[in-house]
Amino acid sequence: MSHGFVPFFARNLPAVDVQAHLGHYIATLGFFVPAAILIGLVVFAVVRDRRISAREEAEESRREGMSREELPTPPPAD
Repeated sequence: MSHGFVPFFARNLPAVDVQAHLGHYIATLGFFVPAAILIGLVVFAVVRDRRISAREEAEESRREGMSREELPTPPPAD
């Protein structure tokens, strides 16, 4: 039974099937790679912000502790 004229690219169905699978994989990577990069940037920003906040809080606590430990100015001698 003849199917009439079949173009050359349609005769090689495994290659077309491989291309379809590659296109699917490329599309999947095109979605997940940018998403992973975005999640990585957000995690990096959160960790950096918490470190900066902890450093500022430690510095503030150190300043308060030093001010409590300061020797008061003695009263003037009469």
